[in-house]
Amino acid sequence: MTKNVLLIVLSAFVLSLTVLPAGAGNNVLSYREEATNSTRHEPFIRQAFELAISAGKKGNHTFGALLVYQNKVILTSENTIYTDNNVYSHAESNLMAKARREIPPEVLRESTMYASTAPCMFCCASIWYGDIQRVVYGVSYKTFAKITGHEDKSIPCDKLYQETGRAWDRKALAK
Repeated sequence: MTKNVLLIVLSAFVLSLTVLPAGAGNNVLSYREEATNSTRHEPFIRQAFELAISAGKKGNHTFGALLVYQNKVILTSENTIYTDNNVYSHAESNLMAKARREIPPEVLRESTMYASTAPCMFCCASIWYGDIQRVVYGVSYKTFAKITGHEDKSIPCDKLYQETGRAWDRKALAK
């Protein structure tokens, strides 16, 4: 699928964002609980989608991420793999590189990352090493595969955290 088609699909998805029930580790949240939490998450997910759209307009892959501490955005990042000519310049890994340089570890531990899409294995490792324990994403692995036709065969973040024994609290706002 071309970048322009993905950009259009992502833009349409942002405009029609709805909240669906999601699992957090082994605990499945009810629709009512997740919907209550979604009002808190939605503005940040929308901003992650706006960052993703901005990345696409610059010729990069359409992914965006931001870091929230005490209900305030403290860092944002976009995918820059083409503008930086670096295949490792994913939105989440760019965000974590910036965060590790600029944010104290105790603030990182208490922060939440919002990502436009479920992070890939590479980004999960960046998030793990940054000691981020809460991630909220808008597009799940399954939905991403349906939209793009590309199924990520890597290890999802929840499994990485589970295998290493570290706490992981994730919220998927769309399945």
